[in-house]
Amino acid sequence: MTRNARGIAQLVVLWALLLLGVLAMSFAFSMRTEAQAARNGLDAARAYFQARTGINRAIAELSSAPLDNVLSREIAGEDGDASYVVDVQVERGKIDVNFVSEPALKEVLRNGGLDADEAEAVGDSILSWRDAARAIRAHGATDADYAALPDPVRPRYGKLRSVEELRSVRGVTPEFYRRCVGKVFTVDARTPQVDISLAPAEVLRVLPGFTPEIVAEFLARRREAPFRAPAELASFLGERNLSSALFGLGVVAGGAGVVTLTSTGRAGSGIVRVVRCAVEVGGAGRNTVKILRWADHVPASEEPG
Repeated sequence: MTRNARGIAQLVVLWALLLLGVLAMSFAFSMRTEAQAARNGLDAARAYFQARTGINRAIAELSSAPLDNVLSREIAGEDGDASYVVDVQVERGKIDVNFVSEPALKEVLRNGGLDADEAEAVGDSILSWRDAARAIRAHGATDADYAALPDPVRPRYGKLRSVEELRSVRGVTPEFYRRCVGKVFTVDARTPQVDISLAPAEVLRVLPGFTPEIVAEFLARRREAPFRAPAELASFLGERNLSSALFGLGVVAGGAGVVTLTSTGRAGSGIVRVVRCAVEVGGAGRNTVKILRWADHVPASEEPG
């Protein structure tokens, strides 16, 4: 074989080795990617069923223990690198969007971060959405406004069936919904009164006169000695020159009513799945628990905390 022929043969061998190396690396990368995807899929399933476990445990506790006992302890569990934690909120501690008055609604929207004009527009749009008489409001959205959207919607013109409906109301941005609307409003209190003894911090922050300092003081007082009677609450509010008139703030006696359970499951290296359901709790002794709504795939951005 001549020198030129040997040189060509060496080049062919080198190119063949290079090609084989590239193919081997591509195959290894592909297998690694598929293995990671399979692992993520497994962790997603584990996180989801951890969240389901949390919901089932919370329902079991609500059916066999007084509400105060359930609220006073953490509902959480672990299984290796998987875990769940459940947030329990009593809906009568929120503001019912179907019953809230116009002044109170717009006060909430302003305290939640909207300027005066935005609060007027969003408030009128919410009031129009729930108004069976279809009364025209100065700043409210019309059928034509909703029909012109990229994804047209039709107002209910009646009581809202879920807080999620407010996502469709003109002016309620996804960010404002996550930050305020979805946390402070409910459709399950079924009264214009807010049971402040059960109100979450997000609701307290939008109440008239509740500064961050008063909210912190109120929560600390409630943890140490829960408000049991209207007189106790009236004393606390009166000492700080706060009024209960606008929202009918009070302490409501009776059963739990509707409770929302939000269970966050985690598995592996940060995979999160959130499951939420609303249950109605009633009865004496061993409670009856009826599931009203169930959401399997709640965005992780909406988990409590």
